[in-house]
Amino acid sequence: MNRITKLKNYWFFIVFLTLCDIAFLQKNDRDELISKKTQIENEIELANKLLDETRTKQQFSVNELKLIKSNLKKRNLLISQLNNEVDVINSKILKKSRELLSYQQDLEKTKAEYAGLIYYAFKNSNTNLDFMYLLASKDINQFYSRYIYLRQYKEYRLKNIQLIERLKVIIELNIKELNERREEKLNVLNSIKTEKALILRDESKANDVYRSLKQQESDLLKQIEEKKRFAERLDKEIAALIVKETKKNKYENLTPEDRITSNDFLKNKGRLPWPTEKGIITDHFGEHEHPVMKNITVRNNGIDITTVISAKARAVFNGDVSKVFTIKGANSTVIIRHGNFYTVYHNLKNVTVRIGDKVTIKQNIGEIYTDIKSGETIIHFEIWKEMEKQNPEEWLSN
Repeated sequence: MNRITKLKNYWFFIVFLTLCDIAFLQKNDRDELISKKTQIENEIELANKLLDETRTKQQFSVNELKLIKSNLKKRNLLISQLNNEVDVINSKILKKSRELLSYQQDLEKTKAEYAGLIYYAFKNSNTNLDFMYLLASKDINQFYSRYIYLRQYKEYRLKNIQLIERLKVIIELNIKELNERREEKLNVLNSIKTEKALILRDESKANDVYRSLKQQESDLLKQIEEKKRFAERLDKEIAALIVKETKKNKYENLTPEDRITSNDFLKNKGRLPWPTEKGIITDHFGEHEHPVMKNITVRNNGIDITTVISAKARAVFNGDVSKVFTIKGANSTVIIRHGNFYTVYHNLKNVTVRIGDKVTIKQNIGEIYTDIKSGETIIHFEIWKEMEKQNPEEWLSN
């Protein structure tokens, strides 16, 4: 009789585990992988859109090469995510296979046990046997005990039948889920195959762009020098403003209101919104080799974000507009102060804020300029803590 109780409890426990597998494991493992994969796929889609916007121009650009390389990096990351997904599915297939084997073994044991009961019932099929068995009792207590035994014996047979049916249902469900997992794995493997083919395509495209740019070395050198001059002039403008305001805007000299803003800005490190709604970082902070010109190092005091045509620039945090100015040939720049922090937004047109304005987080401050020749829309963004340049990628949300 203990066997039936154990099997019954075991069945409910298995149902509970099955529900946990669906509600917990899939939610925490599978959904997280899908979320990361979706994010990467969206970034690849955006990069392709940005490349399409520049496809009508006659010459390749360095930024186009950066976009293609960004796509390559994202596709490799996507393959890594897909491989992780395959690992999770394989783990679930293995677990489900072991569970299925356990259920099948338990079913065979239960069937064998039930077959023994049926054989015993057949051997003792005399309709008067139960009655005679009861009459042969020595006293009323033995009669009652034998009556309870016969009733439990019949219940035992019935529960065996019910358990067998339940195990059959569980096995069918497990086989169905196992087949779904295998189909899911096949789809992911096909996705990996597709991404590898696209990587080969993008690598070929990157090589074509690189070879074309190598033939324009003299033009690239001019662009590098011009960009360097603009960066130096921008740096001087920012530094001059901060030096001018440093005495009154050092943390210890801030007003209580500005100190709160400064502290809140610092607390949001790694969680600030981007200075444009969507985009791809195509030039990173600090010194790095030029993507085409060997032995030439370029420096970026912030980051460059390539975005879509007509995109708006937006404040990354609450603050006060400290300066709005234009560098000849390099469009407009807005500097916003957040306590003793400053954010810089360069390459804008149609600026919508003025010096002294209070701005709120994500407020539009102007339109990002689109280069007529290249078709590229790029915002240059910097963060300063007083006179110390910061890496914006450490401050912006992922």
